[in-house]
Amino acid sequence: MIIIGGGPTGLATASLLARAGIRSTVLERRNTPSCGQSRAVTVQGDILSLYDRMGIAEEIRANGARWSLGRTYYGDAEVVTLRWPAPETSPNPPFVNFPQFRIEELLHEHVSAAPEVTLVHGVTASVVDPGEKGETAVVRYEDADGVTHELSAPYVIAADGVRSPTRKGLGIEFNGERTNGHFLVCDFRGAVPFTSERRLWFSPPFYPEGIVLMHHIGQDTWRLDWQVSPDLDPDEENRSGRITQRIADVLAHAGVGPVETEILRCNGYTFQQRRAESFGKGRVFLVGDAAHVVSPFGARGMNSGMEDVANLVWKLALTLRGEAGEELLASYEHERAAAATHHVAITGESMKFMTPGTAEGLAVRNEILAAAAADGGQVARVDSGKLYEPFPYRDSPLTSPADDDGSGPRPGDLMPDVLVSSGGERRALRHLLDGDFTLVHVPAAAGAALRYTTPAHPDTDRLPATSLVHEEDSGPVLRAARDRVYLVRPDCYIAAAFTASDDWRTGVRAALDRALGHPVTDTPRVEAASL
Repeated sequence: MIIIGGGPTGLATASLLARAGIRSTVLERRNTPSCGQSRAVTVQGDILSLYDRMGIAEEIRANGARWSLGRTYYGDAEVVTLRWPAPETSPNPPFVNFPQFRIEELLHEHVSAAPEVTLVHGVTASVVDPGEKGETAVVRYEDADGVTHELSAPYVIAADGVRSPTRKGLGIEFNGERTNGHFLVCDFRGAVPFTSERRLWFSPPFYPEGIVLMHHIGQDTWRLDWQVSPDLDPDEENRSGRITQRIADVLAHAGVGPVETEILRCNGYTFQQRRAESFGKGRVFLVGDAAHVVSPFGARGMNSGMEDVANLVWKLALTLRGEAGEELLASYEHERAAAATHHVAITGESMKFMTPGTAEGLAVRNEILAAAAADGGQVARVDSGKLYEPFPYRDSPLTSPADDDGSGPRPGDLMPDVLVSSGGERRALRHLLDGDFTLVHVPAAAGAALRYTTPAHPDTDRLPATSLVHEEDSGPVLRAARDRVYLVRPDCYIAAAFTASDDWRTGVRAALDRALGHPVTDTPRVEAASL
């Protein structure tokens, strides 16, 4: 495989391909392992679970700032308080703040040690043949010595960012708009006596001209964002010391005395709301910001990019192994374009509220905030950014129709990640399910053991024996009203769900055909394992 772009989604693609035993070459224009700037910061719990399966979560858990509380203020008044309590059985918190540049460095270290991955830095690559009529796509790049190279591969993954030369070269439109917001962001170190929570101020006394957002990002490290005028120079703010005064104003308002601070990073940003009209062409696929970009208020950027990668890689792996039907790769766009459309719509509405482009819009926003400050019944009208959740694939051609009583996880949902024990070792359930199709039998009775097994794939005789997993009281997160059997995809999404008391085996055979992208017939190609 060829991966164009060595940012977080490109490196994650290489990591997951390596786990599947697939070699890749990553072509990156930078000579450094990371962007080194203040960009994405919030890792949603399900994405942390994915990082765990990649092998990079240990430092994120140890040094990141876990949080489950968000406060929104208008002036001095707290108008919205949101909590995301983590289920006691979950191995991950709802959110962890940890900077993007360090995630890139962790991924870079990880794939650098993988024999399946070749990293090439300091080059700009372009697709010269997307492989619409052949069995390979062709990529060209020029090295530091001016020598031109051409590489061919069965597939190319373009993770080359919001400006994506690959997307432009393929003639794929990037539909949407640039939003009105201009922001200054600063990461700083200081002994600030705040708890780890998200604080968002609309027109606070210390900064009445705009929005201020504050996050703890771990180890006495904090991030502040200010809405600013388009002509503000972030470098000058830093050189002049005004950025230090901005920080002091925020802390003083909270009653914190003088704190010695160290500026770590300071830069400006704007954002766009866009989605590619298609997510690929021929044998080239777009992932991450090359395919979609949204505002940062909601943590839907890098988190959703990682789900692009998780969605695509298993489909590529099964296609290369000859196990996939004709519709499997096409389902990448069906599922992830729907997700991107959803995220663009959600963040678009948030930005219309948070950064209205007209005086009339600003007046309406402030009226809503004032009403919410005076009457708790008006809180639902305040949009302070709806935080990321994995997008369900309930309308996917790979997902079998629901055949249940509506309780428990649904087909198309991400399988809940709960702590289980096997052989005396505590594990996350998704660790056991990740990377292959899996059948999971979940009894309705509390405390009863769940069982899982890997069904045979077409043209193979791999059928491991059923394993017993003793669950640590998963509660309503996982259990349904009746015994259930779930067919779980390699990316841990549920392809089908059945009532265990029914004759579910025939249904599983058909569901597995469907989830592999094969036509569903009266004589399924796949035999199901016996549970």
